[in-house]
Amino acid sequence: MQRPDGATAVNAYRQFGCRFDRWLCYNTLCLMATWRDQKMMELAGQLTYSPAEKRHEQLQSALELLPTVEAGRDYPWEFVLFRITGFRPVHPTDHSLAGKTLRHDLATLIEFLSDTLAIQVENAGGAVLTLEEVTKKFDVSSKTIQRWRKAGLIAMRYIYPDGRRRLGFLESSVAQFASANKERVEKSATFRQLSEDERELIIKWARRLSLKCQCCIKEISERIGKKLNRAPETIRYTIRKHDKENPETAIFPEHTDPIRELDRQVIIACFDRGVPIDCLAQRYCRTKTSIYRVVTSERAANLKRLPIEVTPNALFDHPDADNIILKELPAQALAAAQESVAAGQNAKAKDLFVARVPRDLPGYLQDIFKQPVMPQEIELDAFRRMNYLKHKALKLIQSLDVAAAKEADLAPIEALLLQANAIKNQLVQSNLRVAVHVARKHQRPDRQLMELVSDGTIWLMRAVEKFDFTRNVKFSTYASYAIMKNFARDRAEALTRRDKHLVTGQDEVLNATPERVHDMVGERLDEVSLKQELTEAISELSTRERELLTAHYGLNEEQESMSLSELGEKLGLTKARVRQLEMRALKKLRTILEDRKQAARRGASAPDAPPAHPMEVPPQVVKVEPRAAAVESPVQADAQMPGPV
Repeated sequence: MQRPDGATAVNAYRQFGCRFDRWLCYNTLCLMATWRDQKMMELAGQLTYSPAEKRHEQLQSALELLPTVEAGRDYPWEFVLFRITGFRPVHPTDHSLAGKTLRHDLATLIEFLSDTLAIQVENAGGAVLTLEEVTKKFDVSSKTIQRWRKAGLIAMRYIYPDGRRRLGFLESSVAQFASANKERVEKSATFRQLSEDERELIIKWARRLSLKCQCCIKEISERIGKKLNRAPETIRYTIRKHDKENPETAIFPEHTDPIRELDRQVIIACFDRGVPIDCLAQRYCRTKTSIYRVVTSERAANLKRLPIEVTPNALFDHPDADNIILKELPAQALAAAQESVAAGQNAKAKDLFVARVPRDLPGYLQDIFKQPVMPQEIELDAFRRMNYLKHKALKLIQSLDVAAAKEADLAPIEALLLQANAIKNQLVQSNLRVAVHVARKHQRPDRQLMELVSDGTIWLMRAVEKFDFTRNVKFSTYASYAIMKNFARDRAEALTRRDKHLVTGQDEVLNATPERVHDMVGERLDEVSLKQELTEAISELSTRERELLTAHYGLNEEQESMSLSELGEKLGLTKARVRQLEMRALKKLRTILEDRKQAARRGASAPDAPPAHPMEVPPQVVKVEPRAAAVESPVQADAQMPGPV
């Protein structure tokens, strides 16, 4: 909506009166003012529709509250709302405002409310000073007054005798601010513009310091500022203005241009690794504000590039969506889940993912099946909340300006995405049993179970992002289908790659086949030999040590592996004692194997030593003749053939 020009505003005001006044204030001030808190801006819009008498009371309440606000404290939103309106929120909230934020927004609210009221200067309740009169009184500029307003100086809009609305300051409010900020007022009053001699002196000192100590512009500005009793920003601005106007004799020619792209990448990488901002500012001779600006712009660009998938829902655009989705519906889902659990609806024996723990899995995979299952009501509510949080973050990202992004703009987006990711992790953790169950069905000789479980977990995470919670489908059913579909596609691609590799008919593949067969046979013989040696070594341990290692590591194929806690219960020992016995048995087993290995080496060094193992094949026995040697001429072949009987 475009703001109307002065003539249009005056004509509309004469025609519509106070109604247009409200419309103009709300659509210009409320949308264009620099509110720091979203709830304060929403409150200002709501107060616009209050009766004039009520707005007078709310204005006085805000005027009474502002002097009591301390910058170092946090104020609950319920307290702020009650002090201004006299009402408490219907739905309690944990929202709070920092003292500086509340002070700034209260001053903005006071100006906003005064602009919606026709307050005559004569009825202001005291002497009113204009902006020009305040600047003359303290001998400061209008920019200084603007800074004072941000610090708490109260300003309101009054109707002057000429019929125009202008900014005014109650003399009592100005005196109160001056007494509470004596140091600020005195420092601003003693401020004076730099003379030409002072500018030349600053440039001279800056050039000498840059050559003598090779300091950056930040350090030089602080040094000269202390000597001349000037702000470092003033010194820095003077130096940069000189370098810009005199590029041939610039003191810091490399710092007049924007930061290079390579330097930006290095700054961002260092910041991600925890390098302090002060060190980066000193390294690149930039202010901390410049470094923060680089980091903030990169964070904003990363958010813009972030692919966010959201399942749309009409409830997300409801005016009270926060309260409904984040408070009311979760409470209803929890109550419904408790009722269904009490009725036994979430413990059906036919449910494969709830009732049974496979005994042929390793212990760490069995623990996945022992975790409690998230009830369907709570699961659907979790999907709703996750998508709603991503929906809110996506809307904020779409309205984000990368070039002008600030920490206050990025922090809410990152917080929303962090909450959505936490819910996603809960959903994945609760449904890991689905990935394990489907992976067990797709076991193949060329793929280990853990590799299949890893792939299934990745596809489970994708299923969480793609699931449409509005349909009447259980997520476990949808996830099982999605994971099986991906396993089938992966299997088909593997078969295609294998067939493509085998049908080439290349000679190097055919020539390599005997060696590969020999390697495979050797690996199999080594495996059999190791198993036999391990069995013989374990037999030399004591009965308790042998049973402990066999049970814990699952060496007996007829029995499943047991954890240290289960072994402790079986043997009547603590878990720590079982671990000590295990370490002692492993140490003894390692000693036995080392002795056997040394004995085998001594036997192999003897002249008539037998093979290390009866199944071992000496390398010289296996001899592969070249294919060319097997080809004989037709004459030789006929000569070797027997004659007729």
